[in-house]
Amino acid sequence: MLNSSVWRGRGARYFFCTGLVLGALTTALGLLLAGSLLRLAAPETVWRYVLAAAIGALALREFGVLRFWLPQNKRLVPEHVNRHGRVFGPLQFGFEMGTSMRTYTPSALPHAAALSVALLAGPLGAVAAGIGFGLGRSAMTIGNLRYSDDNRWDLAWIAHERLIRVMLVAGFLVSAGLLLAG
Repeated sequence: MLNSSVWRGRGARYFFCTGLVLGALTTALGLLLAGSLLRLAAPETVWRYVLAAAIGALALREFGVLRFWLPQNKRLVPEHVNRHGRVFGPLQFGFEMGTSMRTYTPSALPHAAALSVALLAGPLGAVAAGIGFGLGRSAMTIGNLRYSDDNRWDLAWIAHERLIRVMLVAGFLVSAGLLLAG
């Protein structure tokens, strides 16, 4: 969508990326609020074990060892948000993508991060997770836009998908291990 004629110019991508960060931050703070209420039901030790089991299952799902459904909206944000102009159109589109509530998520790792925020994070951790998720999605957007329209981005992903997946899961598991041990 950001490659269409409506979105030409550098400004649109930055408004879109700002929307991604704001949407992810909103979701993280909502998860913090909901999780704060959920945490009243059991001591923190219980939530650490629940989170460890969930992260283990999600990591196995990431490599195809386990197969199970994850809640997500398997469609993209509609392109009609461009009617809001060159600033608010990309900002709204990015916000909706950043929340991950209105788009397809091809990885289980965002679900693991969401559970981590809901079950263990404090306010600073939730803000860091939201900003980190938004910046990660922004990096993918900017990276994709640097490629031409000849599918080189998709071909590069296909060629390196396994390595990228292993690196992402390993990084997430190290981070989760530190969180669970802390």
